[in-house]
Amino acid sequence: MVECYICGVSESIPFDCSYCQNTYCSIHRNPVNHSCLYLNIYDAKRKKMLLDGNSNYKTLSARTLRIKSSKTELLHLTIATLLVMGVGLSLNGYRYISWQFLAIFVGAFLVHELAHKFLAQYYGSWAEFRAYIWGLVITAISALPMMPFKFIAPGAVMIGLSDRSKFGRVALIGPLTNLVMGYSFLFLSFNSFSPYFIAGASFNGWIALFNLMPFGVLDGQKILDWNKVIWGITMAAAVGLFIVAYL
Repeated sequence: MVECYICGVSESIPFDCSYCQNTYCSIHRNPVNHSCLYLNIYDAKRKKMLLDGNSNYKTLSARTLRIKSSKTELLHLTIATLLVMGVGLSLNGYRYISWQFLAIFVGAFLVHELAHKFLAQYYGSWAEFRAYIWGLVITAISALPMMPFKFIAPGAVMIGLSDRSKFGRVALIGPLTNLVMGYSFLFLSFNSFSPYFIAGASFNGWIALFNLMPFGVLDGQKILDWNKVIWGITMAAAVGLFIVAYL
């Protein structure tokens, strides 16, 4: 456990400022929130990024090349992915490993989170995945084979967008990618008896439906606040996929 340099709150997975090198909690991780000594450098880099986004990087391909990550994000994402793999393996009691099954199971989680990140950074926002200690614990408990219910919520992508429409679209893109993948797997299952296609449809349908619930910090609440019609259409599509995939 490491204490936040500002408020003293203990963090099991702290945030290191890449400018002043001090350690902070999730509330004070942003240089602005902890009055970083190098705030002028941070502001200059943000202004340059915004200017570049309005002038030289108008195309999707060029802006995609600007996607950035950090060692902290990679660490958090690696821990979260390993726990999600554990949940996938626990479904058969760790008796055998099916790499096709794991790829579909973990892919539903990774594509969802990375979709949030890529679109947010496309809009010029800072965006990185961060694990939650309570989410890691619950996901780890779900990885136990004797647990009848599985809960996957090791963390989420943190973003810094003030534009309501862009914020809503970033929230939407996660479950939307699961719906696209889920219905694609469902279509393939009609022409094949492979259990992997049904698994892909059901997992993606479940993840989309769960994240579209209009509660707390879930994507559904953000989408509902932005556009109720889009939330309703997306939720209906998720319910349809979930029901058909599990029939």
